Amino acid sequence: MNVPSYEFLGFAAVVAIAINCSRASGWRRAVLLVANLAFILSFTHDPRQLAPFAALLFAGYGCMKLVERSKQRVVFAAICVGIVFAFCCLKRYAFIPSDAFLPFAYFTVGMSYVFFRVLHLIIDAYQDALPQRVGPVDYVNYTLNFTSLVAGPIQFYRDYHRFESVRPAPLGASDAAIALRRILVGFFKVSIVSPLLAHAQAILLANLSASGGVARNAADAALLTAVFLVYLYFNFSGYTDFVIGVARFLRLELPENFNRPFMASGFIDFWGRWHITLANWAKTYVYSPLLLALMRRYPSPSVAPVFGVLAYFVTFFFVGVWHGQTSMFIFLGVLLGFGVSVNKLYEIAMTRRLGRARYGNLCANPVHAALSRGATLAYFAFASLWFWSTWAQLGTFVASLGVGGVALALALLFAGATILLAMLKAAADALTMLEAQGPLLAPTRYARIALYSALAVLLVSVTVILNSPAPHIVYKGF
Repeated sequence: MNVPSYEFLGFAAVVAIAINCSRASGWRRAVLLVANLAFILSFTHDPRQLAPFAALLFAGYGCMKLVERSKQRVVFAAICVGIVFAFCCLKRYAFIPSDAFLPFAYFTVGMSYVFFRVLHLIIDAYQDALPQRVGPVDYVNYTLNFTSLVAGPIQFYRDYHRFESVRPAPLGASDAAIALRRILVGFFKVSIVSPLLAHAQAILLANLSASGGVARNAADAALLTAVFLVYLYFNFSGYTDFVIGVARFLRLELPENFNRPFMASGFIDFWGRWHITLANWAKTYVYSPLLLALMRRYPSPSVAPVFGVLAYFVTFFFVGVWHGQTSMFIFLGVLLGFGVSVNKLYEIAMTRRLGRARYGNLCANPVHAALSRGATLAYFAFASLWFWSTWAQLGTFVASLGVGGVALALALLFAGATILLAMLKAAADALTMLEAQGPLLAPTRYARIALYSALAVLLVSVTVILNSPAPHIVYKGF
């Protein structure tokens, strides 16, 4: 079953009606369990294809229960290493010997997100950080939650447990209206905006292969690099909007995954706004433990900032490698780690040189802020080349551009990002000021109803007329 799709909406509507038939926690959990298992079975009914996924799931539950009983560090470390190794084998990472791979095709949709949840439960069980003992039903519902199985968001168990078992999220008329709006906007982003951007990227890619001169090719390369990033944002944030809205009707609150990432003031700030749940998971279970271990080992205040830089690099190297199984993603990890490390080094150097107050004033300077936003977006767009292309394709790009063309493309990417984001920030600030002046400029309830009704009619009309398949979700493959 594709997400998002009209089929998925119908399935979720039936589940929502069933869940809201009773306020009993046991009823909600039972309905959600049936729905989660039915959703998994909608992909395949072949037990052989489901067996590896189920084995990872059952192993995770057994390991969680084992560390609850045995608090020995050696046992815990061995379990974590074993779970990580099993996941890497199932995902067929290039650095794992091929002899360790299963010799047949099997179900992997959502496996990465299940892995994050399972490892989180094991670590928190070892640290006695779980809000309660996790039973089999709660474990399956949490790890296989159908609203976020395909591509996240990655929710911590304490938050899931609060709204699924303890205190379900309220669902008044205003809550339902907001949820419907998010479903509609998300579906529109994924089904209408994303395909248009993907088509634009394909045209630019074809143009780049042709001989258009250095300047033309450099401009096409800069635009191509930026367009993919915008496409990825609409694709992934649209999916996230959609599933957050759907989950709301099940009395669940999924965490936000985006917060105006293109307004980020630096690469570290960017990861606090882009794929937020992944960054939070990595900071919680990679960055913080690594930094704490280094500081305990070498308790010197003078080297603490250096440890912070190192921990940032390792954390976001892990984030990059997680995205794929090939050497492309290893290099993506290097670029992501390098980006946050340089950002942290810059913060340390400027704070030492100017002091916190003067450095804060510098960051608030509009010119500095605009240049920072442009550099952040340009760097991430550049790093994303290793997300969607191949080494052969990158070689073709360099051959068609030449060294001078590559330098010009990067300069155009930075300049264009800086100018466009400055204009976007000015427009957003102006809109905020206008909205603050009173209800004259704020749309009425009827205007909003008319706007979203028109959007719904447009969405349904376009998808029905084109009769296109369910939209592709980039992060579904992870």
